Amino acid sequence: LKNLKAGFPGKRAAAIAKLPEFDQLRAAGRDLKNHVLEHLDFYLERFEAKVIEQGGQVHWARDAAEARQIVLDICRSVAARRVTKGKSIISEEIGLNEFLEAHGIQPVETDLGEYIIQLRHEHPSHIIAPAIHLNRDQVADAFHAHHGPYGFTERNEEPRALMNEARQVLRQQFLSADGGITGANFGIAETATTVIVTNEGNGVLP
Repeated sequence: LKNLKAGFPGKRAAAIAKLPEFDQLRAAGRDLKNHVLEHLDFYLERFEAKVIEQGGQVHWARDAAEARQIVLDICRSVAARRVTKGKSIISEEIGLNEFLEAHGIQPVETDLGEYIIQLRHEHPSHIIAPAIHLNRDQVADAFHAHHGPYGFTERNEEPRALMNEARQVLRQQFLSADGGITGANFGIAETATTVIVTNEGNGVLP
């Protein structure tokens, strides 16, 4: 935790130093976000219109229960039994994983931290570092308990070996999945584009 506390601010400062226009970009992003929030109904409807124009479909949910059911219906429409998931805070908020499991569909988290706590049947302890409360031995125990069927019979303890093990297991999960679920960092109403930002590459096949 001490290393993380020192590392995050340092890495952020180093990244900012490479972007002289950081303050201007941050201000512009803040103003744009505030504008969209003030006119959210307009932009959501415009986004939907553009999605339909391109042959897609937008589903509106009044509450968490309806949102969960919509996702379940989509999964059932393609006879999905296993789905891979990108990190999605909204799916945590509505209890999507538990709901899918209760209806015979296995969701597999592909964000490394989310995947680790899923194996341990826990909830995230931090929004950007969901497994920050765990140490290396606990992660090694979780992998050793679940990765035998994927060919990993030895207990790995080194961080690099654990990351490689997770990468190989998740690759198999991607290739065998019947569908995928991901959140979106933001949408572009003008083009019906969804933008996903990831630092692990789990939004694409690793």
